[in-house]
Amino acid sequence: MGSCLDLRRLQSVESVEDAFSRLVSGGKANYKTIIERKKEQPACENCKSILSGEEKFCPECGTKTNFQKK
Repeated sequence: MGSCLDLRRLQSVESVEDAFSRLVSGGKANYKTIIERKKEQPACENCKSILSGEEKFCPECGTKTNFQKK
């Protein structure tokens, strides 16, 4: 049975990474687990087209992008 808890806030906690490393390695010393973090791709709010992050306007629908509004 799954959980709906958002645990992303714990990704950067060193004690969580250490505990996970011990769990995966079976208790071996000096074992460091690599935890991949997903980087979300920017998308147009209007048409949901994937953007590179450098556009001022969406090439599909012409909507002004968020990263240029800041």
